[in-house]
Amino acid sequence: MRRVPRSRINHAYTDADQARRRRLPAKWLAAVLITTAVGLLAPGVTYITAGRSSTTTATTTAATTAAGCRGVTPALLPASGFITNPSRTQGGHLWWQRSADGGSVCIGTVIMWVQYNTTAAKTWQVTIYSSRHPAGLIVASRTFSLKRGWYWWGFGVHQYYQGLNAVCLSATESFGMSCINIG
Repeated sequence: MRRVPRSRINHAYTDADQARRRRLPAKWLAAVLITTAVGLLAPGVTYITAGRSSTTTATTTAATTAAGCRGVTPALLPASGFITNPSRTQGGHLWWQRSADGGSVCIGTVIMWVQYNTTAAKTWQVTIYSSRHPAGLIVASRTFSLKRGWYWWGFGVHQYYQGLNAVCLSATESFGMSCINIG
């Protein structure tokens, strides 16, 4: 570790200089803005320990993204095992919407919470169950190596699914699966 030498303090700074010196680095400011936005969009979220490992591997599986597919109806996924937020009130939440003809359902953004008891690599995944995929289809996944704590991640699914029955959240090496029936 290298120590950065400090310059001598000049007490003749103006208030504007002091304000400029106390400004947060850009990445901290971005983290605060994202956390605030998520807090505003998801009123049930009160405590967030969000993070990504620098060695994350992304694998997002998506069949076809439908243009304009945005969920507008919120739905809460129950807490189950390690799929839980710190207050154990939810395993995640999502936004969904039926198509105009009623035959398919758009899944917008899915927020998932996972509790880690030890440092581990886990693959978080969103699985849908429909008439076309009765055994389940993983529509989004991401692998994280994180330390002990609670974490959340938002998956922008934004797809329509014909005959959708359920949406489930799970993480490898963790017990618990959180599902919501939409059919």
